[in-house]
Amino acid sequence: MGQNYVITQAPDTAEVGLPEPECDLATDTVVIPVKLCNLPPLNAVASQVLALSANPDVDLGQLSDIMKRDPAFAADVLLLANSSLFGFPQRMHSLLHAAAVLGLERIQALAVTVAMRGFLGKNSPLIRQCWQHSAASALICEELAPIFGVTSDVAYTAGLMHDIGLLGFVKSYRKEIETVLTTAYDTVEQVLAAEKALLGVHHGRAGAWLVRNWALPATLEECCEHHHEAFSLTDPDLLKVVKAGSKIADALSFSAFRYTEPPSYDEAVWSAAVTVHRDRFPSGPDLRASVESKLAVFG
Repeated sequence: MGQNYVITQAPDTAEVGLPEPECDLATDTVVIPVKLCNLPPLNAVASQVLALSANPDVDLGQLSDIMKRDPAFAADVLLLANSSLFGFPQRMHSLLHAAAVLGLERIQALAVTVAMRGFLGKNSPLIRQCWQHSAASALICEELAPIFGVTSDVAYTAGLMHDIGLLGFVKSYRKEIETVLTTAYDTVEQVLAAEKALLGVHHGRAGAWLVRNWALPATLEECCEHHHEAFSLTDPDLLKVVKAGSKIADALSFSAFRYTEPPSYDEAVWSAAVTVHRDRFPSGPDLRASVESKLAVFG
């Protein structure tokens, strides 16, 4: 991305008022608050799974052996593989069996889901608020993936990870981000501006930095940084589906932020229709029902 990252202490919120509704998305220097830099990375096993899954010739036995190095993590992955979330009729009794039946990309999605839950740690209202948006976005991205020509499991993983910067803020700067999450805004640009005034950076760029720092795939970095930007015909297909998934999650009442007038489903779809035809999207009520039926599995 050609950006310079500067690590700094976030400003004291007592000295900072909420900003004007503007946000500069073109600065060359990105300020990363120090507490965010001190966050532990995602589970090391999940990171290895993400890296290995990029290789289509990876040996399934090797993938299984890596996950078994962390027995608790492996058990959670297998439990999720057998849950109603993914809906496979046959029960899988081992990671090797699950990898063979589900495939590399689905195992990657499972590993990231388990790792993200572990990263969030102790539950709280703010974590639930943000996690619900990430989970709903992932499920919507999975559903919309064929429209954009993206593999469903890859879209799911990107949708789940797209707000890692916001989740990182909740873990490292709870007081500051609570101010943002409990204030109503007219536009997402106002949200990003408020984050930047309080923490020196908005959650999209913070997420991109975390993904790069944790040596995760560059495609995830791109989705984190740009998911709130307007749709463009030149966007990579994965970024298109993540933009659509995040915006539609807001429209279906799964938003992490409060808006004075949330976008309607039709508005969200029409904005995405710059790149794909409107008629290819499912109905709003059907999509919401599908997402709600699966969210309980995320915990």
